[in-house]
Amino acid sequence: MNNQRLHLLVLSGILLATMIVCSQITIPLPIVPLTMQTFAIGLVASLLPVIDSFTVLCIYLIMGAVGLPVFAGFSGGLAVFTGPTAGYLYSFPIMCIVIGAILKYWGKNYLSLLTANIIGMFVGLIMGSLWMIPNLHLSLKAALMTGTIPFIIPGIIKVLLVVVIAQRLQGVVQKQLAK
Repeated sequence: MNNQRLHLLVLSGILLATMIVCSQITIPLPIVPLTMQTFAIGLVASLLPVIDSFTVLCIYLIMGAVGLPVFAGFSGGLAVFTGPTAGYLYSFPIMCIVIGAILKYWGKNYLSLLTANIIGMFVGLIMGSLWMIPNLHLSLKAALMTGTIPFIIPGIIKVLLVVVIAQRLQGVVQKQLAK
């Protein structure tokens, strides 16, 4: 294994651990808790190549599926994938693909990081809300009012944090990967 691949593997592990820790930072709300999961997804997708960020999020989901308490509120197991918030979980790897693809083609400057993470945020919120329609028997409007609208401002704040932190870490990451 070459040094670059080893550094990428270590960074992926660190970001997976960050994802697990951020999942436990929650504010309980009815139906959908406010978590720092999407903040961690933004970091993962902003710092890793697309395929690696996708892999990290799939590993995270697999860890939760086998019962490890990695999801919000130290939950895990297959039942979480059928609950009212499962749509958000399913959106995580897709968010990584969307954010990573935009950054791959637009570069990782402030504006592209901001744009990619805002688009990724909306992908996650909308997928989570759409899942609630059949699961909770909600109308589209009710699902959006429950799963998207209340999370836009907190989501933008998390995106701004991602952009600031990702910009600061980019140089370090690129330097390590170049070794």
